[in-house]
Amino acid sequence: MDDVPGERVLRIPVYRRFSDLDPLGHVNNVVFHDYLQEARMGLIHDLDLVRSATFAQVVVKQEITHRKPLLLAPEPIVIETWISKLANSSYTINYRIIDEHGDLAAVATSLMCVVDPVTDRPIRIPAELRVLLEPSTITT
Repeated sequence: MDDVPGERVLRIPVYRRFSDLDPLGHVNNVVFHDYLQEARMGLIHDLDLVRSATFAQVVVKQEITHRKPLLLAPEPIVIETWISKLANSSYTINYRIIDEHGDLAAVATSLMCVVDPVTDRPIRIPAELRVLLEPSTITT
């Protein structure tokens, strides 16, 4: 994964729940997708910018590379997130999931697409969303 300029990274704390664990006592791999969703909502932080009368956002592709297991702990994990690419109708979110010891547990990406809520066809990213997604607007 590329180095990340500090001024572009948002850090989202996420608490693990007992129900997140699999039979081996690790956070289940499927739960990582929930954690990424928490980070996306922290990044966008306005439900009107997720879905409105004129546009909606959908996950087109999501990839996770697990580096080490997460175990149950009272301290939160931290998800570092940033926009790495902004196109006409889509954008890419990158993530690093850091455990309570400061170790990298996983890296991930989400390809998001902005669509017309009626036709589900891609549309240009609206100006109000583009302003939020511009890398220079994302701060820690």
